[in-house]
Amino acid sequence: MPELLAKKARHGELSDLLKDYSRQYYLGDAPGISDAVYDALYNELLEIEREFPLLKTKDSPSQKVGAKASRKFSKIKHLSPMLSLENAFNEDDIATFLERVRNLSGRDQIDLVLEPKLDGLSASLRYKNGFLMAGATRGDGMVGEDVTANILTLDCVPKKISEWSSFQDVEVRGEVVMKKADFRSLNESRLEAGEKLFANPRNAAAGSLRQLDSAITKSRKLTFFAYSLISEDYPPQTQMEVLKTLGKCGFTISDEIAFCQNQTEAFRFYAEMEQQRADLEYDIDGIVYKVNDLQLQQKLGASSKFPRHSIAYKFPAEKAETTVLNIVVQVGRTGNITPVAELMPVTVGGVVVSRATLHNRDEIEKKDIRVGDRVILQRAGDVIPQILSAIPEKRPENSVPFLFPNLCPCCGSALVRGNDEAATKCININCEAQMVERLIHFVSKLAFNIDGLGEQNIKFFFDSGFIKSPVDIFYLENKNSEIQLENFEGWGRQSVQNLFDSINKAKTITLDKFIYALGIPQVGRSVSKLVAGFFKSYESFLESMENKDVTGLLAVDGIGESILGDILKFFENSSNLNVLKQLAGNGKNGAVTILNVESPENNLLQNKTIVFTGTFETLSREEAKELAEKYGAKAASSVSAKTSLVVAGENAGKKLEQAQKLGIKIISEQDFLELIKKT
Repeated sequence: MPELLAKKARHGELSDLLKDYSRQYYLGDAPGISDAVYDALYNELLEIEREFPLLKTKDSPSQKVGAKASRKFSKIKHLSPMLSLENAFNEDDIATFLERVRNLSGRDQIDLVLEPKLDGLSASLRYKNGFLMAGATRGDGMVGEDVTANILTLDCVPKKISEWSSFQDVEVRGEVVMKKADFRSLNESRLEAGEKLFANPRNAAAGSLRQLDSAITKSRKLTFFAYSLISEDYPPQTQMEVLKTLGKCGFTISDEIAFCQNQTEAFRFYAEMEQQRADLEYDIDGIVYKVNDLQLQQKLGASSKFPRHSIAYKFPAEKAETTVLNIVVQVGRTGNITPVAELMPVTVGGVVVSRATLHNRDEIEKKDIRVGDRVILQRAGDVIPQILSAIPEKRPENSVPFLFPNLCPCCGSALVRGNDEAATKCININCEAQMVERLIHFVSKLAFNIDGLGEQNIKFFFDSGFIKSPVDIFYLENKNSEIQLENFEGWGRQSVQNLFDSINKAKTITLDKFIYALGIPQVGRSVSKLVAGFFKSYESFLESMENKDVTGLLAVDGIGESILGDILKFFENSSNLNVLKQLAGNGKNGAVTILNVESPENNLLQNKTIVFTGTFETLSREEAKELAEKYGAKAASSVSAKTSLVVAGENAGKKLEQAQKLGIKIISEQDFLELIKKT
């Protein structure tokens, strides 16, 4: 029983995480994690459901496809479910897939078509009597977003197909991608315009297709690769015939297609494509194995989420070989010293990598990474550059081990290392490198959120002597008659005014964001909210920091001795305490106004533990949690005896069932919003 309860709790956590990440991926066009990390979490969920089948409810991520269509777009229903693909990660997974197909079909010989798994945004195109009438995203697999106006701007998509003039309904499915060269051109133009760069071609393609203004889509180079054809009037017999037909009709078809009659041929093609992926003109993250016979595809059918006739054999994280040109050490906001390898630029997974963190002294010594070494580089989870190992046989004869510095590279202070710590630190609070990093944190989006004060501008103001402390930011406009910032290169009258407007807008801030902005070690967003909820006001917080009286914080769930120690240590430094006093001031002459945590007597949510489950009409899950926390509640990810309230939306699953069993009060999204109004 204890094991089952633990697995249920973990299953709930995984479900929430996977649903949130799916929403970010499909609707936000910006995945919060890499595909590799998502796959690991998803496989963990599947493993739990295999061990405890009762946990697999209709609301489980294992039974869902994509994410519900955004409310920004009208909806289009697909002719048939637009399912995602099951993933394979090794040859045994493929062998199991083929054995399952043979068993279900009763055939010994299974012909396969192998296609690249394109890394873009799935889309379907609807043709009536040969004319393109509609375009939609995958959405939740049943209903997608209407992006017809944007699809019509793509030159590579045929708008009229004479051969289909007598067919009532034909649906073509494929992937909208941005080729690597087009992605580079787009980011170069955005860089020149001072706009935010896209992280990768997939994000660029998704963001470009899901524009409300089709003129933006038209201005970007997108390519639609077709791979599927659905029509009752015109049914091809094989997948190869589908691809040839689509090509003849004017659609773009991938050149990397293989017809394989056995497992050996299929594995050989996979290996070839894994070697060539970096040289392709578009990003792929695996190979799709499809049963060629379409009648057999129909016979095999599908589960609630995956077709049984296809599977995606994912590539492992891409690796590359390059040279370490230098090893430098950087000083972080809290004084941590991080070694970084400067590399001969190399393309890994479609991204040019020229730097990789070596984490700490132990990492360098363990892997024996040296300047001049040839090394194996991997983008961990296809995101973070990571040096896996050096290649000793390619090491220069005059190579010497890297000597970790004993002095801070910025201020020259002695570096220290705790007995139980991997980190080496500069403990000089006035170290300029730390001061710059603290300023960057102070103005960041989750803190004061000041536009126009990015990393480069902070460094400019610091080096110029205009901003040395967070307090200086709010007096910058007053000093500009002396500074005359508009006369500096890169600045003009309008950009200076925009900066001052942004600073003035940021002068009113909530207590939790203010505490977070200070950059106290271990005091992140969640701990900042706990601290603010305890003190309620800036005055109370300041008084406790001055008197070193914070023992009451230990009573707060989520704050322990270690966090308490870091808070005390931070304010033992008189400079930090002075900044705390000077920032608030009296709300005039450049000082900020800090809003108290409101706790009205009729606050019905104060200290309540709330669990949100299902899909809501007006709020995202994250918005609902933030709203609850704003009014003093704690948003939890799983239901337990400590849960005060469960807010259930559409398709609420096991959390709702668990709440019912425990007798916990359950309300709707509308009830929750009404509760907020009364608070």
